[in-house]
Amino acid sequence: MASIPLIQKIFRLSTACAGKGGNGHSAESHIYLAKNGTPQQNISKVIELMGGIEKFIGTDDIILLKPNCQWWNQGRTNLAAMKGFIDLVLQRPGFHGEIIIAENHHFMDDTLPETEKDNIRGWNRIAEINGRIDGVQHSMNSLVQLFQEQGHKNVSKVHWRDGGPKHEDWGNGRDGGIVDSPATGDGYIWSDIDYIYSPFPWVKRWKVKMSYPVFTSPYSGLVIDFKDGIYERNGRGGGRYIKSIPLRFINFAALNDHGHDTGITGAIKNYMGITDLSCGQWGKKPRGYHNVHACGGRYFRHAKAGPLGYFMKTIRKADLNILTAEWVGWGDRTAVDKASRCHTVLASTDPVALDYYGAKHIILPLSNNRKHHDPDFLRSPIRKFLSLASKELGTGHFCEDKILVSSYDAIHSDHSPTKNPSSQNKGII
Repeated sequence: MASIPLIQKIFRLSTACAGKGGNGHSAESHIYLAKNGTPQQNISKVIELMGGIEKFIGTDDIILLKPNCQWWNQGRTNLAAMKGFIDLVLQRPGFHGEIIIAENHHFMDDTLPETEKDNIRGWNRIAEINGRIDGVQHSMNSLVQLFQEQGHKNVSKVHWRDGGPKHEDWGNGRDGGIVDSPATGDGYIWSDIDYIYSPFPWVKRWKVKMSYPVFTSPYSGLVIDFKDGIYERNGRGGGRYIKSIPLRFINFAALNDHGHDTGITGAIKNYMGITDLSCGQWGKKPRGYHNVHACGGRYFRHAKAGPLGYFMKTIRKADLNILTAEWVGWGDRTAVDKASRCHTVLASTDPVALDYYGAKHIILPLSNNRKHHDPDFLRSPIRKFLSLASKELGTGHFCEDKILVSSYDAIHSDHSPTKNPSSQNKGII
């Protein structure tokens, strides 16, 4: 990295807010961006701008990385960026924790053996784009295998599968297990925490139960309770939480189009691969509930942002959100003719601001689809999605007056700060 010219800019995005974006939250949000290096260089620079890997990761931590792994090409988290982040963790002085890549893509292949049924889609597919690492095309599985072969047995993966029986309205993943506590086994906990979405008093209410995974580390044998942390079973039907081992959650998403319901896939929607889509309608129980994806029905399709924001508030919010925008889908999740290469990685602790920025200054200039991708257009799905997520989370900005950006460009060292980011480099600062 020493040979790459450094330019770091910290400035306030100045475009006037359309309405009162950010729900009145006073503290400013900070986005960090690096572009025009390799994905590994970009992620390294972003973490450097944020204060270094030590700011987020301790020596004993169990790190949970949640990628987009349901799709491939631009729909999957860039694998080289993920490798770059994992390398930074492993190179952290004194690190002897572990790293787990986990995802629920809500599908399975019934023709495969039980231990392989989830090993499909973005996990095992060698795609056309977004998977090249040091000249070799990879899948998510082969990325994990790469570290294993290098002797890093503390880098592993886990498949989450929807817990109960499920009608195949969307995705056939089912029967992964429902548990009452981490003592009783791996699967999904259907908590007593409910979210209710009702757009108007006279309109139907959608009730969503907060569901989250409990799973065993393939490396240490410790149990990860997504809500409450690290747990050790005693083999006699009980156990204890180990407070001395922190759980760090890194939300590692891809920036991509999602059309008329949420506008984009980004940091917030990536939580959809944590929750259980068999919990409520689509699933066969509990009665009276809807799963996150079904919240709002066909007329309020942005409403899935509500339970996702509430999930972050009540279950767990990421310690860090990373968006890979090496390849960005502006019109489709996998069709390469509707993707553009942007050579960019972004990060923030505010998922709302991160998705706002990604939609407005990366996807929108590529698609020119204001109806779907403009977060300042009050009727767009992305604006409705971000507004509701921010409301239920209780924090997060979708107003440029409240967002600061630190930017690094590996090529244009003479690039000066600007107050009109949408006019620069197809919207990418």
